[in-house]
Amino acid sequence: MTKFSINRRHLLASAVAATALPVRAAAAVADDAIGLAARIRSGDASARETVLAALDRADAAQAKLNFAILIDRPRAINALPKDDRQAVIPTFIKDLNDYKGWPTRNGSRAFEQAPAATENEAFVEAFTAMNLAVLGKTATPEFGLMCVTEPLSHGATRNPWNPDFSPGGSSGGSAAAVAAGVVPIAHANDGGGSIRIPAALTGLFGFKPSRGRLAGQKKVDDPGEIAVDHVLTRSVRDAALTMSSLQSSEAEGLGAVVPRLAGPVGERLRIGVITATADGTVPDQEVMGAIARTRTLLAGMGHSVSDAVWPFKMADFGRDFLSFWSVSAAQSVGLVSKMMGADGVARLEPLTLHLAKQGSALTQADVQALIGRMIGYRAAYDAMFKDMDVLLTPVLTRHAVPIGYLAHNRSPADVVADMMRLVAYTPVQNVMGAAAMSVPIMAATNGLPVGMHFAGRRGDDARLLDLAFQLEAAAPWAQRLPPIWFGNRS
Repeated sequence: MTKFSINRRHLLASAVAATALPVRAAAAVADDAIGLAARIRSGDASARETVLAALDRADAAQAKLNFAILIDRPRAINALPKDDRQAVIPTFIKDLNDYKGWPTRNGSRAFEQAPAATENEAFVEAFTAMNLAVLGKTATPEFGLMCVTEPLSHGATRNPWNPDFSPGGSSGGSAAAVAAGVVPIAHANDGGGSIRIPAALTGLFGFKPSRGRLAGQKKVDDPGEIAVDHVLTRSVRDAALTMSSLQSSEAEGLGAVVPRLAGPVGERLRIGVITATADGTVPDQEVMGAIARTRTLLAGMGHSVSDAVWPFKMADFGRDFLSFWSVSAAQSVGLVSKMMGADGVARLEPLTLHLAKQGSALTQADVQALIGRMIGYRAAYDAMFKDMDVLLTPVLTRHAVPIGYLAHNRSPADVVADMMRLVAYTPVQNVMGAAAMSVPIMAATNGLPVGMHFAGRRGDDARLLDLAFQLEAAAPWAQRLPPIWFGNRS
């Protein structure tokens, strides 16, 4: 089992850490997790009132946003510490991961009667050990396979910036909870953009760590492991401290992340920009405008910005990623068949069954060849960084995704085609095992947030975090609140 280097003194619980960190990025309008911990320890707030207030916000937000599949008020209250000045930060766990005592429904009707989990998954165990008060579980699409959160089992989760739009997926429920001010931090995971996509659509900071970086992952650099766990936050420092606290001590080929949290801004970077997609789709006008403004911002900060090109054929990459995604769907369907038989499979969504059919058609030799090509893509991707330090792309080709854009009653093949056209950039870093982040520095003309996507190689986490702190100082976003907001306004 991978050993975890959890240092609780470095996150949330410590008044020393909270006061030593810079306030430049801590929410000026609403507490981030570190700021909230400091308030509790100073006596400005109490553990009990913090958790009770978060539960009240959760109930109110659920009625408008449908972000949770479970809110367990009795359990949260019973778990309150005896010391009312012990910092406990309310949070949620995404419903793709086991949390002891609650069922894991995987966003699927097939798991509606699932029994309670008997233990926590490894990442969840490490994450929740950090003085967090878990209030419940957040909504996700079936098996996390879609980039929106609209499962047939639970209905659409809505975006607090505009409830006619999606908060994205697959971590859409967690994104809605943090963006609406219900909690300052929530669990998320990312197998093709599922942290970065909802962050971009809801105005949050979403960091995808390098493969193997955090607790719960294999210590070896396995190209077949494309998904990672982390969090969604409003401030950079909450994400940075979570990641540095939950690093695996045995991750192969990765040094420790020691993010620069104070002092002068970091290094000046060579930043390459790509907007090209696999099929030539041009991102919408709002996205392209945001890219142009980001280039200007970066240049004004002293960074060197230039155009770049993909080092491989994106059409080939897209087909291979979809094949790998389909294998994952086939494995999920196989699990349902084994556990629940034909009745369980019959309750799965059309898209899941469509993808699983494609994945099941691949032989073991096909899968091995696919992984070989993925390794080749990574070599070409890493070579790009001889001429640049950081890659900038859009997160999505659209700045907003209407509810129903990827509707279940459409042809699954058409839904897949539209989804791959929409998610044109973020899967690259999952295949490469690379660090990447969506930073909410831009807004569309209609006021909706537009996250910008920055990426490096595997192991470039600290460099990206340093850039994130620079961007947070240069183009702060904490004062921007969505119309549906339940947190403090002062």
